[in-house]
Amino acid sequence: MSTRLSWVLLIVWAVTLLAAMLAYGQRQLSVFDPEGSLLYASTYPDFDHRVVSLLRNHGITGASIVHVGTQSQCYCEWLTTAHQTQLSNRLDSAQYRIAQVTIETLPALQQLLPSIPALIVIDDNNQLRYLGPYSTGYGCFTGKTLVEEIAAYTTQRPYTGAVINTDAEGCFCPSST
Repeated sequence: MSTRLSWVLLIVWAVTLLAAMLAYGQRQLSVFDPEGSLLYASTYPDFDHRVVSLLRNHGITGASIVHVGTQSQCYCEWLTTAHQTQLSNRLDSAQYRIAQVTIETLPALQQLLPSIPALIVIDDNNQLRYLGPYSTGYGCFTGKTLVEEIAAYTTQRPYTGAVINTDAEGCFCPSST
């Protein structure tokens, strides 16, 4: 085989491989709030209070980092493990507790959250600080991590209201089955 043909085959192979990876990656991308239902719900004046009360009724109190997952298999949920650890370290696990809930155990939360995995952070004054995804991008690990921003929202003084992140594209599974 000639050297020229070898180079052409190598280039064709590389382009084909890159195209396949791009196509696969595009399939993995989904919008966190595709219908705008969370965005709409968050416009109600008592939204923050409703979320905090719902979690409190489930035994989750202030100063909590709440991971919302599912009982079913969601590959995207596995990808958030590193972000959970980073956020816990950043917010000092001595002050913030980590709570895990599944969307199936809280039907009212399932009605609010269009996608999982999701994160809810409640500060030590029982104020909702953040609700949304951990990160964005392909597979949630090659894109932009939101850990630093979430930590900043959580510790910001004075409290100016919760950040409800509905405008994200990444690896998410629908919360309803």
